[in-house]
Amino acid sequence: MLDPVIHQATRLRVMALLQRNRELTFVALRDELGTTDGNLNAHGLALQKAGYVAIRRALDRSGFAVRYRLTSAGASAFEAYARELLGLLQGEAAMASGGQASSTPQRTDSSQGRASPPGDP
Repeated sequence: MLDPVIHQATRLRVMALLQRNRELTFVALRDELGTTDGNLNAHGLALQKAGYVAIRRALDRSGFAVRYRLTSAGASAFEAYARELLGLLQGEAAMASGGQASSTPQRTDSSQGRASPPGDP
């Protein structure tokens, strides 16, 4: 089952950006995502509560900045989410192309040159 914390669109995009960059400022995330401050803050807190993101204030050249960092638990959860989603998409592709999403073996009907499930005449 897809992780419901990550599956929400804005949180998924936050996780993807942090997977690529590991740490970003609040302003960089907000600008990249095109969200409002309140929206990003709410989603960031949900990710922090799940243990996927660490949020801290850090001193930089222009003063204090809020920084978002992907935790090791967050990286593992995102990788598991991506594997699960890819598996679902590959199953959907198999269904769309007329294949079967299950691992049921198929035999080839030599007279028609088509695959059919076992036990199908």
